[in-house]
Amino acid sequence: MRLLHTSHLAILLYTFFAGLLQVSTAKESFTVVAYNVENLFDMDDVAEFDDYSRDVDDQMLAYTPAKFLTKLELIGKVLSNINEGEGPEIILFQELEADFTPSRKGSVDYQEFLTEQAHTTIAELLNTSIRLPRRLADASSAEWLLKALDDAGLKGYHVVVSPTKSLDEQTAHTCAVFSKFPIIRVESHPLYRARDILEVTLDVYGEPFTVYSNHWKSGASNPSSESIRVENAKVLKELIDAHAENDPYTDFLIGGDLNSHYNHSLLFPEIETGINDILGSQGNESALLENSGPLLYNLWYELPVEKRFTEVYRNNRGSLMHLVASRGLYDAEGISYLDGSFKVLSLPGINADALGRPLDWNAVGDTGGGASDHLPVMARFAVAPFVATAPFSLGVDGLSVELPLTYATDGPLELSNGEFLNEIRDSDLGPYIGRLYQVDATISDKDPLTLKIGSKRWDAYVPDKAIYQKLLDVQRNAVVQLVVKPGWWKEDRQFVVEGIVE
Repeated sequence: MRLLHTSHLAILLYTFFAGLLQVSTAKESFTVVAYNVENLFDMDDVAEFDDYSRDVDDQMLAYTPAKFLTKLELIGKVLSNINEGEGPEIILFQELEADFTPSRKGSVDYQEFLTEQAHTTIAELLNTSIRLPRRLADASSAEWLLKALDDAGLKGYHVVVSPTKSLDEQTAHTCAVFSKFPIIRVESHPLYRARDILEVTLDVYGEPFTVYSNHWKSGASNPSSESIRVENAKVLKELIDAHAENDPYTDFLIGGDLNSHYNHSLLFPEIETGINDILGSQGNESALLENSGPLLYNLWYELPVEKRFTEVYRNNRGSLMHLVASRGLYDAEGISYLDGSFKVLSLPGINADALGRPLDWNAVGDTGGGASDHLPVMARFAVAPFVATAPFSLGVDGLSVELPLTYATDGPLELSNGEFLNEIRDSDLGPYIGRLYQVDATISDKDPLTLKIGSKRWDAYVPDKAIYQKLLDVQRNAVVQLVVKPGWWKEDRQFVVEGIVE
């Protein structure tokens, strides 16, 4: 019998008795991650984006096997921080390249590539400056990713990928699900001007569990594109409503890059939003236990408002990556959410800078560097009754404004001296791009702004107008301490100035 409740007293009684019934063991719990890996393109030179080609104007940015290796190994390194190096049981991936290789039409046996290359590693396969042999060049990004995870000790995944659309539809990416649990059923649902929703039902310790890997239309900061996300949301809404009609307490999880903030309707109150108004994502956790309550709870409400971000765009926090739980994950049957387990996988020095902002992927130099413009999100679940370990969210703390995240708002920081970058060759610069350093600089020119650090001059870009004006007011040859990050612009290195150390 399902437990349904309409009062706070009943909720407290429910969680008390659920605690007595809790039978979860380590074996019965598992982790789900949603991870946009930012343009994981393969090596076949058939790509929707010109950036992922060897033939680019700036050869420092050419896409090579060494840069593909950097991306693959970094994903493995990030996910190795989960489950003591074994990785999450379920991964909802976004931005794997849709496989346009002409010879790869039809279904793909992802395990076949893993078996073929069992005698070697991706580092050995991609340690070359020449074009790969045809079999390796034709392998999809999903096949390479499975091999990369296996090399990193993350083993045992079953793989499903949504079908590639035609080149005419200009959909460069696809969604995927990697699961250590058996796959029962797979469906792919086309979206208007976006990537297909990948619906996968898994057998999790004998219980059915459905996950939806999403990548909605881009442009979260652009209200004019919201009508497309509304259409994307309607497709997903129909799918979950069909589940709820059969069983209002079915166990499912929505994840991925919805290109919408958790508080989208608060940020854009004048328009209809896909995530909140159509899909019904909301933050009143206690209402899930009411007979006529909402079907969904967005796990972003588990965190303090200042921690709710997976991107930083134009210096503001953004929450485009999501895990949205169904009502069924809060009852006493089947699978439940492990309360308080939702988190952002931010690893400073690996996929995040010293402020916790994502280290975007860059293709500079021999190897490229960085990780992704999105941080992954994760949560844990178990085959056990739901147990509340903290007061329920009422969803009243969603903000109607974006929170900034810059050195000026969240400094000061203890940073390494960046003068050593003078000695780093351009071809070796990729791993340092986007990371924060402190330097002692003098102003050698003001038009254009040029900094002298040690014996070397650097072009400078200052996005903050107030900081820029302060630098213009600095006397020539006066020493000023700056917070900077190296970048690459128009075939030359530069420092982006983030702040002045007062």
